[in-house]
Amino acid sequence: MNVSQALVVTLLRATARQPQVQRILQTCPVPCQIHDAVDGKLLPDDELQRWIEPRLHSPSYPFPLNVGEVGCFLSHRGIWQRIVDEGWEQTLIVEDDIEFEPGFAESLAFASEHARSGDYVQFQVRPFTSPHRVLSQQSKWALLCPDVIPLRTSAQLVTKLAAERLLAASSRLDRPVDAFIQMRWVTGVRVVVMNPSCVHEVSANLGGSTIGGGGKRQAMTDRVKREVLRPIYRFQIASRSRKDAA
Repeated sequence: MNVSQALVVTLLRATARQPQVQRILQTCPVPCQIHDAVDGKLLPDDELQRWIEPRLHSPSYPFPLNVGEVGCFLSHRGIWQRIVDEGWEQTLIVEDDIEFEPGFAESLAFASEHARSGDYVQFQVRPFTSPHRVLSQQSKWALLCPDVIPLRTSAQLVTKLAAERLLAASSRLDRPVDAFIQMRWVTGVRVVVMNPSCVHEVSANLGGSTIGGGGKRQAMTDRVKREVLRPIYRFQIASRSRKDAA
């Protein structure tokens, strides 16, 4: 297995998640350390605006980024920079609300063996059933190339070349990090999915997401707008993804 290091991303203020962070450190099959996440709530307005450029890529992201989404993106961007600086060829990145299942070491080893330079391997926390091509398969393990790249950054194996390309394509931000990673026509990164992942999410047991924008309730007009625009955006992403894969 060529995995150099594992990093678990966590906010300093997320003290309720520290027992789970320690559990991840103890159960990870490769050496693992904490990576302090960027707290979007602590970023000055001028720093936020330095990064954000709405409608940068096509299809346009229809919603404004909240501070939590910016912090999450910058956290992953900091890890990509760290991968490049350290020269780590393959790095496992996990968020602090996941749990490794029996078999994860084997899943990670298969992904490590079959990933090529420049790959970004997702370990999804939900069963993956979307259209895909099988790239490598042995027994129950398979590395899949999805027609449409799934969302979420719960767990992933990132190669150094992928980190370099993601950094180069993200000097400005116009959407959450997982939506950015979907756009292979922007990043030049091949995103593949490991199946089974042997990872699941335990966020509900830890108080929910830490990426929310801070308000507990959305205005009714904002909720309606999102319900209308979200499926349109997803259709646009799916159409462009299939065109790019053809």
